[in-house]
Amino acid sequence: IGVWRVSAKPVILRAFNPWEALHYLIREKKSGFYQIGGVFLSATGLEAMYADMGHFGKWPIRFAWVAVVFPAVLLNYLGQGALLIVHPEYFTNPFYHAVPPWSHWPMVALSTVATIIASQAIISGSFSLVSQAVAMGFCVPMNIIHTSKTMIGQIYVPSINYILMILTIIVTVGFRTSARITNAYGVTV
Repeated sequence: IGVWRVSAKPVILRAFNPWEALHYLIREKKSGFYQIGGVFLSATGLEAMYADMGHFGKWPIRFAWVAVVFPAVLLNYLGQGALLIVHPEYFTNPFYHAVPPWSHWPMVALSTVATIIASQAIISGSFSLVSQAVAMGFCVPMNIIHTSKTMIGQIYVPSINYILMILTIIVTVGFRTSARITNAYGVTV
């Protein structure tokens, strides 16, 4: 999808020129710096990949990043940028406007699966972090259940599971909309 959109508007490749970014910031002044915050926000979440390092190891994670993840994310963002050059009115949801209409439901399914996988990575990372903290004496002892006899990194920490559930409910009820959660996340980054 990214290649298709970039080929339709290759001027987007000028985004790799640092002078373009500098001219943009000079031209847009204060609002340009706010928009750059959105650019940095788009790079967040990458740390979740490293939460899986205990399960997969350093080299498979690095290889996946260089060979698959980075090129795919880069092409996706360039494709959305190319679309926005042609249709700036699509700024509220460029991802779904970038794909053909017949593929909206498959993309919703793919996005849902990706969200589930990312959520599981964060949960597994939390379990691993707490397990290491308990092992080093930085955390009170907790019930850590090893769910596999062959993979030592596969663990479940029931108390952390409940804490994450309660915090998720509090955040969801407290912020009420996904836009507010996104803005709060952007501020913390």
